[in-house]
Order: sequence, then C-alpha cells, then structure tokens
Amino acid sequence: MKGDVEEDAPIRGENGFMQTVALGDAGLLIFPVQSDTSFFGYKDKKATESKIFRNVFKEGDKWINSGDLMKDIGCSHAQFFDRVGDTFRWKGHNMSTTEVEKIFNSFEQVLLSTVYGVQIPGTDGRAPMAAFLANVDAEKIDFRGLAEHLIKNLPPYGVPVFLRLKTKLPTTSTHKLQKAPLKKEGFDLELTEDALYVKDPREANYIPLTKQIYEDIQQGKYKV
Repeated sequence: MKGDVEEDAPIRGENGFMQTVALGDAGLLIFPVQSDTSFFGYKDKKATESKIFRNVFKEGDKWINSGDLMKDIGCSHAQFFDRVGDTFRWKGHNMSTTEVEKIFNSFEQVLLSTVYGVQIPGTDGRAPMAAFLANVDAEKIDFRGLAEHLIKNLPPYGVPVFLRLKTKLPTTSTHKLQKAPLKKEGFDLELTEDALYVKDPREANYIPLTKQIYEDIQQGKYKV
C-alpha cells in the first residue's frame, strides 16, 4: 500500500481508496480483518483502533497496519525496507523512539529531545538520530558523558548515531514535536546550519560531523 513515509500516512487516490505499490517499490504491509472476527490489539481501545484502516480497497473493508514497510521483489518474495510511526529499525532490531527519548532526556545537560530514523546509503533500516535542546552552552556539553550514559542505558542499536543541537524544536499548533522536517534534512550538512555530531566509532564519544566524515559515511568508509 502506498503512503507518505515522512508523514507516516497512507495515500488515497481520487476515488478515496488506497493503492497497491508496483514491483520493486516500498509499501506498507497490511493484513485484512475478516468481517466475522474482531481484532484485539492493545488494552486501550483507542490505540487498537489507530492500527486499523477502513475503506482501504472497497467500502466497509478493514485492514491491520503492521507498521512495516516492505518491497515486493518478485517470485513471491518480500524484503523488509523500514518502519513507520514511533519506531525505527536499525541493525535488524525495532526500537521505540519514545524509549530512546526517555533515556536521552534523563541526561542532566539535556532539556528536551526528539528521536527519529535517518537513512544511510548501503544500510538497511534507519539509523537513530536525536535533535535536542541543551540547558548549557554548546561548548560546555559533555558529549563523552552523554555517550556513556546512552550506551549504559540503551541497547547498541538504540544509541543515536547522529546528534543535532538546536535552539528550538519544530512543533505543530498544538505544540506536538514535528519530526518530518528533521527526517527530511537528516544529517546533511548542506541542509542545516545547526551543529551536527556523529558517534565516534573508536570510543564512547560524539564528535563534530565534518564534511570529510559526511563523505566517508556516504561512501561506506565510516563505521556506524
């Protein structure tokens, strides 16, 4: 099923129904809910309902949103592509962004953070990245201490690979943090004037993301 990955939303055609993807394209994996059965997901009825799409391909049908983006590669085979919503998939594991944010925000020099996944050429899934506000000046941030804190409290695949220091985080009119603009800009030095940092592959630390390191990442020469 086609959708907007950055907005985590399905795309409907002019007829109001969703569309299947072409061979080789990525789409959201959904499962049909039979009319004579009920789908029991979360204890919270509202949360369960949020996982159900209605009127997908015809009036009255119901489908379960798996949250997985898959590619139809032919010969009855599908390939995992990405995760949507408040999770990201990195190094073969699914990770909750809220869980990473909780640990990130517990570091004494962090005021607020938002975590999301960004694509790295030649890798599957999305690498965790955190945009954050600090309660101290940039030059006083203990990046080594932050790295040690994250490594101690998160699984290896949940530790942010990239950091983006901001003075303000984008929000909606209802003050909900917006991740879509941050996802689109990723860790591209040309798309932001914010200070960017990358996890040091040699030790527990974050170092400034330079143009050379960025190019090495693009070419697969920098271990992430």
